[in-house]
Amino acid sequence: MGPTLIVVDANVLIYNLVENERSALARRLREKDSDWRFPILWRYEFGNALNLMVRQKKLAAKTATQVLETAQNAFSVGEAAVDAGLAFHLAIQHQLTFYDAQYLALAQAFGVPLVTEDKALRRAGTGTAVSLEEFLN
Repeated sequence: MGPTLIVVDANVLIYNLVENERSALARRLREKDSDWRFPILWRYEFGNALNLMVRQKKLAAKTATQVLETAQNAFSVGEAAVDAGLAFHLAIQHQLTFYDAQYLALAQAFGVPLVTEDKALRRAGTGTAVSLEEFLN
């Protein structure tokens, strides 16, 4: 049986390419289910996270630039269009940012799990949104 389609948010993408305490779980997820989808927004969230790491001196600018390039090459195939109306409705209904609601809207549209470490998204997406640990167990 091949990989199943899942939606992952930008933090899971970061964990895949920037070593931290969640990286081993993110790599296990990639091995288990490598057919990932996410809104185009991931590029901006990913870049912003790298920028923050550079500003906090957790990552060198040159390394962050290489990680961004690697991410764009590795993850661009998973980009999917999001129903903005659904995302807006979910953002209002669950008091989420419009950005975060895009991941939930995408998961709902595909009828697949959303794997996220964002607690607010998991609360809003009860039955749809799960943590790395929950999905892997």
